[in-house]
Amino acid sequence: MISYQIYKIIHVTGIVLLYMGLGGILLVSASGGAIKGKAKLLGMVGHGVGLVFILVSGFGMLARLGIIQGGMPGWVYAKLVIWGLAGIFVSVAKRKAQHAGTVFVLFMALATTAAYVAIYKPF
Repeated sequence: MISYQIYKIIHVTGIVLLYMGLGGILLVSASGGAIKGKAKLLGMVGHGVGLVFILVSGFGMLARLGIIQGGMPGWVYAKLVIWGLAGIFVSVAKRKAQHAGTVFVLFMALATTAAYVAIYKPF
């Protein structure tokens, strides 16, 4: 059995990987370079593995807390929507290099919203 604390470490590691991947892709794209080769591999793998770590560990933590058995509260669905948006944002990072500052702020807003929902569980 995996403990709640290990799931949490995996979750935070996934968040770091996700944002390193998104940031790397945005940086290469904004600098005018083509996203190919090792840059593309590192960015996409970091993003993808991060998403998997976040999803698996998130449900693992829910199971450890006994939340899944009784029906999931609204904040869990909000976190799933945020997770989906984080998955889509890799396309935004690649295609909207001319708006890199705005995209960067959107990435941070998404992370801040996810943290708020996880900590305060407003619904």
